[in-house]
Amino acid sequence: MSSRDEDAISHVLDLPSLHSRPSVAVLIDVLNALALKPPTFDGVRHGKEEPFQGRLKLDDGLPRYLTGIISNQLRWIDDESVREEIWELASTRLSERSGRTAMPSVHRTFSIPASLPATVPEISITLREPSLTGDNLGHKTWAASYMLAKRLPLIRETLPAFSAHEPKKRPAVRVLELGAGTGLVGIAAASTFATHVDLTDLPEICGNLAYNCLKNETVIHEHGGSTSAFPLDWSDLPPEQGSSVDNKYDVILAADSLYSSQHPAMLTSAIVWYLKPDADSRVIVELPLREAYQPEIDDFKRLMKEKGLKMDDDDEETGYDDWEDGSKEVRCWWGVWSWERIAENV
Repeated sequence: MSSRDEDAISHVLDLPSLHSRPSVAVLIDVLNALALKPPTFDGVRHGKEEPFQGRLKLDDGLPRYLTGIISNQLRWIDDESVREEIWELASTRLSERSGRTAMPSVHRTFSIPASLPATVPEISITLREPSLTGDNLGHKTWAASYMLAKRLPLIRETLPAFSAHEPKKRPAVRVLELGAGTGLVGIAAASTFATHVDLTDLPEICGNLAYNCLKNETVIHEHGGSTSAFPLDWSDLPPEQGSSVDNKYDVILAADSLYSSQHPAMLTSAIVWYLKPDADSRVIVELPLREAYQPEIDDFKRLMKEKGLKMDDDDEETGYDDWEDGSKEVRCWWGVWSWERIAENV
């Protein structure tokens, strides 16, 4: 399809009619041009706008057009494999417009500041998000993760583990992410903190998590960091007899980690278990302020205090998410915690 033909299209009715038996090249060009890039969490779609997307009025007509292709036998196309390719492309374009839960596997790129104020180029992190099936919510990148990832350069300047020592004399800072999901926060931390980060989640999430760590290995190494990914179940923590400072972390990260009434107790238990008993240790958490989960957030804050931790800093901020069709504003809360009663937890 020539650029002249593209310029003539301004409505779904301008798309090639199946009754005219369009060529394979025309159908594939149109279907590829209709691809929707996944939105960023800045309220806009990432990357250059594809042809048609800014000109077509497709909200009502396009699903019917795509369904028509899927249900058509395309008898004028002799090659069965080509027909299958066209049906698959039309199905994919339709699923992209049916909400995040219906979308196929996508790759999404996030730009994270390497420093604040920005004095060096941003860090570009590309993540695979598999199709969402069952309860595998960890296969999606959530707004709270993006907000926390962007905040890390600013928080880094306040962390004693980094600020209390000259870079060359600073001991290795151990960082753990709990419930890492697609890995955005942990990968961003490895890059902005220039240190090693262990990213953890349930076994069924870790395959994709490890894939994303490997996919971003070059950019992580360029910024002086490294990562590893492995399973960690908060409901199955190691026995107390195995507790050792060698197994503890200076910094623990968690974003959007509360999805049931059991999670606050499980998450705080994991934090207390893995956080190094040191005045310089910190926990950094960001959670979306969903009305349905406000009791879980309140429980989390209460349990953190009961277990001997105090909040050093917190605030709220607004981001965007694509859980529903389009980008939706999401209010998030973040907090930085440290030990208040270390002796009780050693």
